Amino acid sequence: MIAPSPAQDDNRGLHDLTGTRFVKIAGPVGDWIVFYDPTDSVQLTDTLAAILCDRIAGVGAAGIVVVRSVRQQSSATAAEYRLVAWEANGQPAPNMTEPARVATCLLAVLKKIAFDETSHHIFDTDFGPITTVYTPSYIGVDIGSWEFSDSETAVAAGSDVLVMAAGLLDPRPGLSIHIQSNHVTVAVETLDELESIDLEQQPSLEPPAPRLTGINFVVPEDPLMSSGMGQLRLRNYTEKQHAHDLAAAAAAASVALQHWSGLDQLNVWNVATEHGDIVVQVHDQNRLSTFAKLTRVFYGKL
Repeated sequence: MIAPSPAQDDNRGLHDLTGTRFVKIAGPVGDWIVFYDPTDSVQLTDTLAAILCDRIAGVGAAGIVVVRSVRQQSSATAAEYRLVAWEANGQPAPNMTEPARVATCLLAVLKKIAFDETSHHIFDTDFGPITTVYTPSYIGVDIGSWEFSDSETAVAAGSDVLVMAAGLLDPRPGLSIHIQSNHVTVAVETLDELESIDLEQQPSLEPPAPRLTGINFVVPEDPLMSSGMGQLRLRNYTEKQHAHDLAAAAAAASVALQHWSGLDQLNVWNVATEHGDIVVQVHDQNRLSTFAKLTRVFYGKL
């Protein structure tokens, strides 16, 4: 007997998904194909995920999230749903922060939770439980804790790296912060200067970063604080083609601005990005939450 080829397996997998319903959900952190799968009938491979995310041959998305019911509820987490997610290139999502945000939106869209009330949710993932908060305006996610990459230099000098980018006339000091991954935040002087940076070209770091690093260019809004909330505008460069790091980038930028301004009491920031606003809350013990508005784009069926 001749074993089926990978292409035949993919065709069979697509055929098995025929008629499966999904919801397309979008926001500052990308657009997602989301399946609600209480009966475990949605069986995706990495290749099938990439096919569905293809913007020409497939549905088109930056990633896929599958929301399943937890079969045996654990009193330790009280999670009702389990999440599996892929990036657009078919690779499993490296963390589940944004899939959890998207899954919470799905529950509201499908009326599994009250659409007009605030509620808290716990999702089970391969990386451990993730907590979200749903509000009618924003969906918040606990994204973990932050730390300076070089704490001694950050405290003493406020920066630990020089950044040069296309569109800037000279190198600028940057502050390295680790939140899920590495982020360097660079302050520029004006909105015009922020817009002049060419993010199609990779900025250079001195000293070079030992690990994959996102680079955040920011300018404080005028006024810096409004209604007790800090305000800044951000443009982000990342080396990863299918990154969903914008919320973590906004969080890193907020921590940097809080550090530079010396306003430790300013622990809520509205970060304006090219893809929409993200609200960052800095908690005690260096914990962070990010809030973003998501919308249902359409219902679909494969």
